[in-house]
Amino acid sequence: MKHFIKLSLSLMLSLSIIAGCSDQENEEGQTGDQQVNEENELAEEESNSQETGAIEEEESEEEENTNDSSESNDTHVEHQEGLKMGETGIVVDNSENRYEVTLNSIEYVDEVGGSEAIGDTHAVVDITVKNIGEESFNAKDIYEPSFGPIEGEEGLQATLNPIFIDEPGMVEQDLLEGEVAPGESVTGVHIYDIEKVEEYLFIIGGKGHQIRTYAQWEVSDSEIE
Repeated sequence: MKHFIKLSLSLMLSLSIIAGCSDQENEEGQTGDQQVNEENELAEEESNSQETGAIEEEESEEEENTNDSSESNDTHVEHQEGLKMGETGIVVDNSENRYEVTLNSIEYVDEVGGSEAIGDTHAVVDITVKNIGEESFNAKDIYEPSFGPIEGEEGLQATLNPIFIDEPGMVEQDLLEGEVAPGESVTGVHIYDIEKVEEYLFIIGGKGHQIRTYAQWEVSDSEIE
């Protein structure tokens, strides 16, 4: 009987030990799985954080480039006076068109379009216009180029181009016209009926004109062909 009791106790002890080991293994397995899950979650969060940071940095760079472009377009250009033959001035008109204008040459011509000048002669002013803005425009529409005596703007003459522009066969000269895309340029002439003097002023805009930036050239009679 005692032997049977000892055997039963030994059996129960063995079962208890086995059960305890099994529980410990289950706990260790659960702890390992939990640690792996936590590591995966941390890695995913770090990856998402890096992606978000990259997107925010890209958006910041795009915004900065947009601001730089806007600031460049809004840059104020001072009026230019006293330019000489062959020099280039920048004009910004009220339509936001921006263009460089180079005064190439001026020629006296007595007869234009089969008619003699009412004044002393005609002045044929050759210029090149380069579009430095962002929109195309027609060169014939640049802001009011005028020519005349340097003393006082009351003697300045308006261009005769509007008279000839629709009848190009009337004149031998290439009138300034044509679509000018950004970065492109076109060369042509404006024609004026003038009185001869010693010093002239060629202007695109001036004081009191409704224009954002004007340019003016001073030319002597000796420089005219």
